[in-house]
Amino acid sequence: MTVIVSDDFAELRHQMVDRLVAGGAITDPRWEAAFRAVPRHLFAPAAYHVTPGSGQVGRLLRADNPADLDAYATVVYADDAVVTQVTADGQATSSSTQPTVMAHMLEALRVDDGMRVLEVGTGTGYNAALLCARLGDDKVTSVEVDPATAAEAAGHLAEAGYRPTLVVGDGAAGHADGAPYDRIIATCAVSRIPAAW
Repeated sequence: MTVIVSDDFAELRHQMVDRLVAGGAITDPRWEAAFRAVPRHLFAPAAYHVTPGSGQVGRLLRADNPADLDAYATVVYADDAVVTQVTADGQATSSSTQPTVMAHMLEALRVDDGMRVLEVGTGTGYNAALLCARLGDDKVTSVEVDPATAAEAAGHLAEAGYRPTLVVGDGAAGHADGAPYDRIIATCAVSRIPAAW
């Protein structure tokens, strides 16, 4: 079994960040530092190859399979969403958002040092890790509705060295125990802004 450590893909991670900076997705040096610090592959140890332009999900690429390693690293450090879960008939049900989109959302959040953030939709945990890298673990609370996804995210975050407050529950209800928050970011779709937010 191949064991991947956090710095195995450091060069690819820095190249991805260089592209985000060059493309204008990251303009704040503090977010640049966060993206450089957080290894994306730790949050997607298995990823599906998706045919560009078609959205068609292909085979599963695993970080612990030496035969997959090059293709896996290319998929995880591309500026694309990374599909991490599919249904039996091949429909994507979970993914790590495209880094450009994440960078735009995080910069639009307009956080300052010391601010507290509620993230709704933990997913893989990558976005929560970026928030922790920027603000500190004690300033980040993340809510995930799916217990299995939340448990996986907790493992990914711990492996990467981040420990935000993780809550399993309905993000539409927020998390009053950690309130008040200076900012709220939703990484999932909502049909309306919940009153609790």
